[in-house]
Amino acid sequence: MAICPLCRAQGEEGKQCSADRRYFVDERELARAPEGHLLGELVGGQYVPLSLIGEGGMGRIYKARAKYTGKDIALKILKSEYVEDETLRERFFREAEVVSSLEHPNIVKLYGCAPDENHNTIYMAMELLSGRTLFEALRRDLPDLATMLRWFVSMSSALGEAHKKGIFHRDLKPENIFIIRDDDGIEHPKVLDFGFARLQGAAKKLTMVGVAFGTPHYMSPEQAMGMTEITAAVDVYAMGVMLYQAVSGQVPFDSKTNSPMEVMYAQVNDAPPPCVPRPEYKVSKRLIRCIEKCMKKEPGERYPDGTVLYAELSEIEKEAVSLSSEHERATVIMEPVAPPVAKAKVKSDGLSKISISSLIFLGIFVILVLVILVIFLK
Repeated sequence: MAICPLCRAQGEEGKQCSADRRYFVDERELARAPEGHLLGELVGGQYVPLSLIGEGGMGRIYKARAKYTGKDIALKILKSEYVEDETLRERFFREAEVVSSLEHPNIVKLYGCAPDENHNTIYMAMELLSGRTLFEALRRDLPDLATMLRWFVSMSSALGEAHKKGIFHRDLKPENIFIIRDDDGIEHPKVLDFGFARLQGAAKKLTMVGVAFGTPHYMSPEQAMGMTEITAAVDVYAMGVMLYQAVSGQVPFDSKTNSPMEVMYAQVNDAPPPCVPRPEYKVSKRLIRCIEKCMKKEPGERYPDGTVLYAELSEIEKEAVSLSSEHERATVIMEPVAPPVAKAKVKSDGLSKISISSLIFLGIFVILVLVILVIFLK
């Protein structure tokens, strides 16, 4: 049942209440909404938040409906208490600038971004995705190796497009990869959350020297050391860690005490343990070498960017598909055919029966002849 957030009158979800100009929202969504929510409000003069689908320290993400088109979208909102923080405002607008400049089927689409003075916030209207994250897929719904490789090929293609434009994501991790199912039934990844993205040559840098940005388990050594002069190799490193995790079932560096500092220290100083594939995955040595190269400590020893990594993973995927096809052809069960030995046995049995009959007939004939001779001689 949909109700008005103010007068509690009932109505059709997403439609405007005539009594107080708010919009009808599912009663259950209102019941579990946090304080300061925007459900049933009109944001940016055109978007109505209908349900809260995600929340972080600085923002919220709503499922919203466009008032004039009826299209459902994802609405990312900066919390009002952070709107006056200049760095956070700049980072929010930077993310919008980055996403709007990228046209790629494996990168989330942006529809618009603007301040909303009525609600003292800034919003981004984005493509609404339905599915699950790569994090969830690795934990509960593990795909086969061929599917996994296809996902990583697509992800590296998306990164290649960003790197061509001097954009470095800097926070790649399974939670920021969304797996959607298209109308054709095939699942595809979408790269999300460019909030930490760096624009090469940007007039203003939003990262302070000595401050590490990113997620420790997927952070490159240069990020862990707080270096500001970074390259596309930081994203290649994160891709290597995710590939390592997908193939083996665990991240290369972890902390028993859940200490981010321990993980970051290991990223900088420790050699990653060998990548031991899951039992259900038949992984080529070339893929293992690819993972190892992605995770080299020195940025210059890795693949230079997503485009080069895409080329390598594409070849690895083709080899895997080819080997799989050959294996299938080799294991096709043919229709059973009676072996020659069995046929020979049948013929042999037939000859045996004929020979015995002939011998019996011959024996009787000889006996009769002998009997006649004896009688004749008498």
